[in-house]
Amino acid sequence: MASLSCSTVVCVICLEKPKYRCPACRVPYCSVTCFRHHKEQCNSETCPVERKIRLTVPAKTVKPVENKVMRKRTEFLCRI
Repeated sequence: MASLSCSTVVCVICLEKPKYRCPACRVPYCSVTCFRHHKEQCNSETCPVERKIRLTVPAKTVKPVENKVMRKRTEFLCRI
């Protein structure tokens, strides 16, 4: 996530210092009130960059070798 500490970043509604980002379009906002106002105007289809990235990146898969090592470690710990 991009840093919200930069002095040039402002809330898209009230222009105050933001604390959060919209989960759909990633624009900064400072409060629940501002988020609700922004949400009425937000179109997640126009800028769903993060969602597209998450959908295209496959979930982490465990390699058979890692699985075998983990099984051996678990068996060893169970014997203790």
